[in-house]
Amino acid sequence: MGLSAKPMATIPSFSSDPTLNAVDRAIVERESRGLARPYLGASSIGRPCSRELWYQFRWVAPVLFDAITHKRFEDGHRDEDLMASRLRTVPGVELWTLDGRTGQQIGIMDHGGHFRGHLDGIIRGILQAPKTPHVWEHKCTNEKKQANLDKLKAEFGEKEALKKWDEVYYAQALIYMYYMDLTRHYLTVSSPGGRTQTSCRTNASNKEAKLIVNKAMRIITSPEPLERISEKPEFFQCKWCNFKAVCHGESLPAVNCRTCAHATPEMDGNGRWSCALYQGDIPTDFQRAGCARHVYIPALLAPYKTIDASMDENWIEYEKPDGARFRNGDGYYSSEELRVSDHLLIGDKGIEALKKPSAPDWLMPPNSTSQAPMTELESGVDEVYRAMGVPTSSAIGSDGAKESENV
Repeated sequence: MGLSAKPMATIPSFSSDPTLNAVDRAIVERESRGLARPYLGASSIGRPCSRELWYQFRWVAPVLFDAITHKRFEDGHRDEDLMASRLRTVPGVELWTLDGRTGQQIGIMDHGGHFRGHLDGIIRGILQAPKTPHVWEHKCTNEKKQANLDKLKAEFGEKEALKKWDEVYYAQALIYMYYMDLTRHYLTVSSPGGRTQTSCRTNASNKEAKLIVNKAMRIITSPEPLERISEKPEFFQCKWCNFKAVCHGESLPAVNCRTCAHATPEMDGNGRWSCALYQGDIPTDFQRAGCARHVYIPALLAPYKTIDASMDENWIEYEKPDGARFRNGDGYYSSEELRVSDHLLIGDKGIEALKKPSAPDWLMPPNSTSQAPMTELESGVDEVYRAMGVPTSSAIGSDGAKESENV
């Protein structure tokens, strides 16, 4: 009598493996804790949409990536180290990947510290031009993209290939040569794991580099978003942009100092930002959350028309397409309320009637020990409260406790 075979447990496919799915979630969670760069980077300055770069510099929305993209980044870091070690095996090749003065990655900086970049290295002794030092950069790509680079080298010559292959990499190469005062750039390219590889040398062009430097200055100093690459959200570069929702009016920007009308990047110092409201510098860590007196840069509320404003009283008035008006600022809609509110309800008279007048929830700037000055708005609120017999802010101690049982 034969034995009946027991059905085997189904082996999950790769895409449904709960363990690997958990790995991907862990990767995304780990990487999402990273903080946005406080500067405009040379590695992205070649991107064609100036508005995208302005949004990036101003932290208009978090830039999030999926697990696959983070794995590509990991491939790039590992393969850079792998290629560096391989290059050093060639007799006569000298490769510097760290600044001997600081022990850190070799970097460049301009525009008051708001524009920065970090080189993979400087190399000398490559067999094609052994006496000429080159900026060295390494990129990890798939084999198809590598093959396209080789095709462009054959068609247009090696020195023109990078420009036609990838405009972002080309701009980065020009910027690094310009600031390092070098005339050659040596790009190595490999597939993940370094199984296939190719390279490309490029000549410096100070004329083109200066245009890119000026572009960076324009992005950093502009108080408003610059021109977008397309007015159509379905345009292919807009479709995959991290800032599409904000750019095309689908959502409001994040609330932080860099989206506030009072904040300005200063050109003296090392990445310094100042606040016109508090008349002082804003530490980078504080910039990320901002304060309760945040008011949006008006151009970031593009669906609405700016009607009036008072910087002394800290509010800006807008009109919606339906004619309803509202204010963003002290005693009115906070920026966070606007960000999370239903667009159709903002400015609605019924909703406005439910909003109780109140003094602002003051959040003092860093290192400040003095009480914020009482505005005309606050003074008026306190008078109303006193007439009603309601405790005012002056009757509350600094620890939030009542100072008198009679209050």
